[in-house]
Amino acid sequence: MKKNIEKMKKKQDLFSKYERTRKVLKTIINSSALPNQLREKAQTELNQLPRDTSIVRHKNFCILTGRGRSVYSGYKLSRLMLQKLSRDGMLTGFRKSS
Repeated sequence: MKKNIEKMKKKQDLFSKYERTRKVLKTIINSSALPNQLREKAQTELNQLPRDTSIVRHKNFCILTGRGRSVYSGYKLSRLMLQKLSRDGMLTGFRKSS
């Protein structure tokens, strides 16, 4: 699991590094007021950026276990760890609903 966590952190760092550049290039490409030559140049520059800089390749994962399924985005914890920590009283505001 550590390998997956490190891999996703590298992708996050790469995304945050190129986020502003990608947004600028995308707005240039989608703007119909600009000339086609400039838009095509922006498209080639966007294609030359690393693939992992795209938001689509980013995935939420649990920060404790590295689990990629059923992750609560507000806490960045999987449902299993959320249950365990709330049962142990480590998270405030959670109560057993019975």
